[in-house]
Amino acid sequence: MNFLFDANMPPNLWAKGVAAFSHARFEQGQIGDVIHLREKFKASTPDLEWIAALGKEGGWTIISRDGFRKKSGAERQVLRQYGLSVFVLQKAWANQPYWALSAQFIHWWPRIVVHACTTERATLEVPWRTSAKFQQI
Repeated sequence: MNFLFDANMPPNLWAKGVAAFSHARFEQGQIGDVIHLREKFKASTPDLEWIAALGKEGGWTIISRDGFRKKSGAERQVLRQYGLSVFVLQKAWANQPYWALSAQFIHWWPRIVVHACTTERATLEVPWRTSAKFQQI
């Protein structure tokens, strides 16, 4: 499974750092590319365009901080059309200091990977509390 961090996610620690942390830590085939949106598309690329491109390629999961919450939006339609999954950080993540945010995401990362590899077409919210479970949105 490949993972793309949306433009609203910090590129250096999260995309590059998570990719480095993931190397040789998961079963064969669970982790492919782990990249930030800007590594694959121009920053100005419209959401519908890059989502459709990922969908046509196949094998991608999107990690986002605040997008894809509307159930009937055009983005959600394209996600469903191509069977892409998205993990959206709960709004509680927005008010956290950088290091706490980063540490908490690293804590969630193994669960995100396992869930992404076993689920298709899901739009899930990642709660702040690690004792909580993913919620369908």
